[in-house]
Amino acid sequence: MKKKPIAVLLAATMAFGAVLSGCTGGGGGERPEGSAPEGSAPEEIMDPQAKYDPPIDVRMVISQAANTTFPEGDSMSNNLWTRTLLEEYGIQIKSDWTVDESQYNEKLNVAIASGELPDVFQVRPTQLQQLIEADMLADLTDVYDKYISPLANEKLREDNSVGIKSATFDGKLMAIPYTTAAMDGAPMLWVRKDWLDNLGLPEPKTMEDVFAISKAFKNDDPDQNGKDDTIGIGFRKEIFSGFGGMTGFFNAFHAYKNQWVVDPETGKLVYGSIQPEMKEALAKLQELYQTGEIEKEFSVKGTAQLQEDIATGRVGMIFGVMADPLLNLNKSVLNDSKAVWESYPLPSIDDKPARPQVSAAPPVYFVVNKDSEHPEAIIKMLNLWVEKWFGETADAKYDYDGSYPAHKYFIVRTYGARKNLDNYLKIKEALKSEDTSQLNPGQLGNYNQVKQYLDGDREMWNYAKIFGPEGSLGIVNHYVNENLLLPDAFYGIPTDAMVQHGSTVGDLAEQTFIKIIIGDPLDTFDTFVENWTKLGGAEMTKEANEWYANENK
Repeated sequence: MKKKPIAVLLAATMAFGAVLSGCTGGGGGERPEGSAPEGSAPEEIMDPQAKYDPPIDVRMVISQAANTTFPEGDSMSNNLWTRTLLEEYGIQIKSDWTVDESQYNEKLNVAIASGELPDVFQVRPTQLQQLIEADMLADLTDVYDKYISPLANEKLREDNSVGIKSATFDGKLMAIPYTTAAMDGAPMLWVRKDWLDNLGLPEPKTMEDVFAISKAFKNDDPDQNGKDDTIGIGFRKEIFSGFGGMTGFFNAFHAYKNQWVVDPETGKLVYGSIQPEMKEALAKLQELYQTGEIEKEFSVKGTAQLQEDIATGRVGMIFGVMADPLLNLNKSVLNDSKAVWESYPLPSIDDKPARPQVSAAPPVYFVVNKDSEHPEAIIKMLNLWVEKWFGETADAKYDYDGSYPAHKYFIVRTYGARKNLDNYLKIKEALKSEDTSQLNPGQLGNYNQVKQYLDGDREMWNYAKIFGPEGSLGIVNHYVNENLLLPDAFYGIPTDAMVQHGSTVGDLAEQTFIKIIIGDPLDTFDTFVENWTKLGGAEMTKEANEWYANENK
């Protein structure tokens, strides 16, 4: 692989910036094969559970999540997790520096440019590409084979090994992917069921139903207060977001924003944002805006404003995700004893089922400095995380230690792709059998929250509406069972053109779509497609298809 000057790669990483935060994505599978990395672990330390004696130091740079609190005397480099790691594996974490997560990537870019890297650290996708091309990372293929625990290997591959594949370059595993539950971000429809009942409307099964509900929620006094003060569908200015965004609406029209899909006619990748289906969806949104079913001020309203509209009973329908009861819908229920929110699978505009889009590639990776003396330590760190979350010695204190968010203290981690869905299924079974013996600590915690709600504690509605018998994870389970989820067909590291042009064309799409919805001519979409192509879209498409062809040899 041809190397690029580090300064050039750093500049490209900084240019791509925040776009990467939108990228995301294991079932068993064969472990990766390849040659042993430089600085392989000594043959005498082959047991995944073996403890270093004497202990070893592992240098890290650490991103501290927002709202992280600690027991007195603790920190990101000295806490429950790091003490357990030292006690069970003989690994002592030494922090070169710790910063707020908002500052981490900028500070890491400076460290990369200077060549001053720790042993183990977290990177974004383009930082991973940059470090590989600069030959600064350890090949983890051999140490993964030797040290990964069966349970950790299983969790990493619950995404059908997409993360592992994306971290493999020329047959070598160059990073540990942060495998997480992309399915949790699948769009769904949330509706005030009590408003449906007030108006004698059926539950939504088609988009025609949604349009009828929207019109009635705007015009027919669904809250029966005698005032014209309700909204058809609640949206906010971040139209590509989950809660209150338009992703689910687009998907109902078989349109996929900011996502690569396979063209059934050519077998090649095309970009969802520029396809004809997107224009059809925008035409309907424009119509709903003109009739007042979409609030005139939606394009200036952020999360807090939409949450307030919902809490005060102005909104009775949104497109969102399974977690919306936690922060976005719960105040509505607590403020109004009559409020009943139900979740529904995405309806379709025609006789083809709607396919909710989900991300594919991991948002971040964990890597090891090529010069690290113990590259295998990162595997042991991951083994510890998985064991304390999902293994025989799992303990709820590693999630929350009393009131302290212990889950935020450890950097090398994975939740697998099915954590919340598995919790839902286990809880549903336990509620039927009244046997909680098979629940792990996390599942037992969610079970108790559901039971509290069922026993009359309305404060627990938000958890019950996710993990309970009628919870939103049931919609996710439906998507999985019916094979409806549509992952991004491109799950590789962003290509050069994506790094260079991704932010520009992404902003162009969002700005253009909002302008069309609020009144620009619909043919503005055609001009947008032309501009998207000229401003780097053609280049991005070419490189995406080169990657796709290589992946499918």
